[in-house]
Amino acid sequence: MKIYEDFIRSHLSEELSDAPIDYFSGEYLDGLKVMCEGERGGPDTVVYEAKDEEDLCWWQLERVCHYIDDKKPYEEKTWRWYRDHAEDGQWRYIEHRNYDYNAIEDARLKGFERFLRNCSRCLPEDRFEERIEKYTGLMNRWYKIPHWDYDRERLCFIEISDSREYAADNDDTEEPRPGSVIRTVE
Repeated sequence: MKIYEDFIRSHLSEELSDAPIDYFSGEYLDGLKVMCEGERGGPDTVVYEAKDEEDLCWWQLERVCHYIDDKKPYEEKTWRWYRDHAEDGQWRYIEHRNYDYNAIEDARLKGFERFLRNCSRCLPEDRFEERIEKYTGLMNRWYKIPHWDYDRERLCFIEISDSREYAADNDDTEEPRPGSVIRTVE
C-alpha cells in the first residue's frame, strides 16, 4: 500500500517524527478504498473508503496515531473500585477510600488517551474535535448518565459525574452491585 510518509512525518510532533509508521500490514489500496487481505482464503474486506487523496492521508495519519508509542509516561490513576475476582458469575470488588477516579478501571482509557494525545499534535482542530466526540461517546457507552469528558488542556479523560457503569444492555444494574464490595482499603 502506498503510504504517505512525507505527509505523516510532517504532521507528527518532533518527539514522534522518527518513530516507525508502517502499521498497514496486510492492507492494500484499490483506488481510494483501503482493503484488508482476507484471512485464510476469506474475502478481502474494506477497511476504509476515502473521499479523496487528502482524506486518505489524514486517515493514515490517524492510523499511525493509534499505534505509535507516546514518549510521555502514562499517568497511573487510583480507582475507587477494582475488580478482584468473579464469584457465581458476578464480579467482586475492592474499594479504595482514597482515590482519584470513581469509575471502575476501563482498559480502553490508556489507549484512547494516548491516541487523542497523539492526534492533538497533528490533526486540524475540527478533525481533532470529531475524534474527541467519538471517543468520549465510546467511553460513556456503559453509563446511563454521561460519566466522562475530555480535558483539552491536560489531554486526558476526566470524570464529570458519580454515575457507575451498568452491567449489560439487558441488565442495567450499576457496578459494583450492592453486596459485591468484599474489602475496603485505606
